[in-house]
Amino acid sequence: MAYHEIKDWIRELRPIKRINGAIDSYGGLGIETLRKMYRIMVLARRIELEEKILLRKGLCKFFIGCGGKELIDVVAAQALASEDPFIGYYRNKAFDLYRGVSIRQKILEAVGDVRSESTGGMLMGSHSSYPELGILPQASPTGSHALEAAGLAEAISNPTAIDGVAGFPGGRFKPGSVVYCSIGEGATSSPEFHRAVFYSVFGKTPSIFGIYNCGWAISTSVAEQFPEGNPTTPFEGFQRFGLLIDNFDGTDIKQSIERFGQMVKYVRGGYGPAIANINVVREESHSGSDDQSHYMGPEQLQLHITNDPLRKMAKNLIEDGLLSAGELVQIYEEIDQDVKRVTEETIADIHSKGSADIITKVYSYVPEMAEKRWDRLIAEKGSLRAQRYHEFFEKGFVDTAELPEDQPPMMLRRAINYTLFDILILTNDSILFGEDVADFPVEMFLKGEEMTGKLKGKGGVFLVTKGLQRAFGHHRVFNTPLDEAGILGRAVGHSYQGRIPIPEIQFIDYMSPGYQQLKDRIATTHQRSNARVRLPMIIRTSYGGYKQGAGSFWHSEANLGTYINIPGLHVVVPSNAADAAGLMRTAFVSGDPVLFCEAVALYNRRDWEGFNIMAKYPPIQQLIHFGKARVYNEDADDLLIISYGITLPMSLRAMAILSDKGISARVIDLRTVKPIDWDSIEKSVKECSKVMIVTEDRFYGGTGATISAYISNKLFDYLDAPIRLLSAQDCRVAYGLDGEIVCLPQTNDVVETALDLMEY
Repeated sequence: MAYHEIKDWIRELRPIKRINGAIDSYGGLGIETLRKMYRIMVLARRIELEEKILLRKGLCKFFIGCGGKELIDVVAAQALASEDPFIGYYRNKAFDLYRGVSIRQKILEAVGDVRSESTGGMLMGSHSSYPELGILPQASPTGSHALEAAGLAEAISNPTAIDGVAGFPGGRFKPGSVVYCSIGEGATSSPEFHRAVFYSVFGKTPSIFGIYNCGWAISTSVAEQFPEGNPTTPFEGFQRFGLLIDNFDGTDIKQSIERFGQMVKYVRGGYGPAIANINVVREESHSGSDDQSHYMGPEQLQLHITNDPLRKMAKNLIEDGLLSAGELVQIYEEIDQDVKRVTEETIADIHSKGSADIITKVYSYVPEMAEKRWDRLIAEKGSLRAQRYHEFFEKGFVDTAELPEDQPPMMLRRAINYTLFDILILTNDSILFGEDVADFPVEMFLKGEEMTGKLKGKGGVFLVTKGLQRAFGHHRVFNTPLDEAGILGRAVGHSYQGRIPIPEIQFIDYMSPGYQQLKDRIATTHQRSNARVRLPMIIRTSYGGYKQGAGSFWHSEANLGTYINIPGLHVVVPSNAADAAGLMRTAFVSGDPVLFCEAVALYNRRDWEGFNIMAKYPPIQQLIHFGKARVYNEDADDLLIISYGITLPMSLRAMAILSDKGISARVIDLRTVKPIDWDSIEKSVKECSKVMIVTEDRFYGGTGATISAYISNKLFDYLDAPIRLLSAQDCRVAYGLDGEIVCLPQTNDVVETALDLMEY
């Protein structure tokens, strides 16, 4: 039933004299609150009508309907505290409006105007981001947001203090907040949703998952998705561990107020999380590109109209004598005029987006701001380092009481370990988690030194995080289940709350289950929130082959081309101890998500085929900014070799061999492959004229191919020979030394290719 048809239908309802005590059946809410709730429901529906009009005019390019979900939205918004965080999806227009979002902002969203506070015109309408109202950035991949909600609830519950390095001293949301996640019933089939419910139950965190079950996921019926058509059935066993499960009618005002209020009281009381199957209707098709009359029968279509919450609530209010039909009709007429007026004013002056409006919102990293953040940490707590390292040495957590910068040159693993120690010393709120990163399981750790003192502890499969849990406790360093999506989703939650988390993905080969969290949520947050929300974090991961034959398929990946193709993500690849420390410090204060790739083959290497790769730990003040390469043998001009990570020591070894043959080679260590230091590359190409690129990535979509394309496009006139690209074979790395030799570039390949190139 159309907007104006509902108004006319209400006009015909027979007024009834007010009934004493009727208000009690509305949870004790006053008449003015009920009036506001209904008014917002009508406003949401009227804005949708305007969006459809704008769609026909060509001013709105996509329509996503929220009709039928308005009542549960306003019930939830009223029952929750105004500061409780909300992580929803693109059906929550009424929730936004109840929290205070204006008509103008909703119209700006719809037309993609750059002035939209929510998205800056980056996303389709109804993808809200109003962090000042506790409405966190939404995205289109359905179901994936549930992990963020679970992670945020965990972050709020974590007692670790929040210093404010990320800008939220004390935390974005106060202790005791309830996290509300709304989701369509179809999206609950996603593995992220199931893991989100698990984490909430396991941690007994303050989460409410409201499943808006309209019976249809586009054209897939609910009977095709779940036993009994109920998405809560897979979680019934969790009731043993405190999960509250409810089922109620989200088109019935009295039932919704009562049942949602009970969930909020239960969760806020600390009894556990809650999940509800909330039956709603779908007044419009899935989107502007869908027509539900093509797959719903007439009876089903009529069921949605009959149970329209705008009709049902109006009937309740009139029959209970709380508001008259005339009062409700007046709401429709006032809102109709308001929306028309605001829309006309807004579309009369639509502001288009320029390149700068988009490009400048992808990253927040500014070197000067990073330096200020790091300098502040050192000024506040840098003087404690000597004392803390002495304490850690006395307790056996580190091997020496000396500050790391006062020690001899060290290996990569040791430098990363010390950098993590430094970050946790300089802050109170940085946390590190992942599979196997802790020294001990938490149940053993809590038994104290009597138990753990007899054991060496773990600290990561490569011992990179060794000693950190012992030094900083189980709230700051802890193990997670084997769930990469869950690790990253929890990192999002902690970042939202104001920490700078350091999640570990054990091998980059294992990133696949967490790829959606990384690509579609973490890396997009700054841009899709109109640059108003940052998600700073360091995602540590080991990568690469050259493991003396022990790697093979799922432990030897170096496919960084996959990750440099993700806008919003920095990709860092240190080749030595000094760079690892400087780059990780920068990553911590960059303000953005950073993929920090640690070469397993370099963790414990002192040299590469005789070429020394040990390095001094840099002074604590020193940062290495992203996109700043290091150039070796800078005066050489016979040949340029560009590399990074594991193949950098190999290139340096080749440089020494070539020198013995009378060829002076310059080597660039990129250090970061997103961003890339194009200035250093341009300067060296112009001065050397012959270029080799050595990468462990594969050719197709790889980093080497990207660099080669850039040089060919921008610097072709300076070349005296074709660019030579050495990359891994188009296959996964095979087992054994012979497999590595066949699949990956070797030092002799670098030398032979260089000699061939010099023949031009």
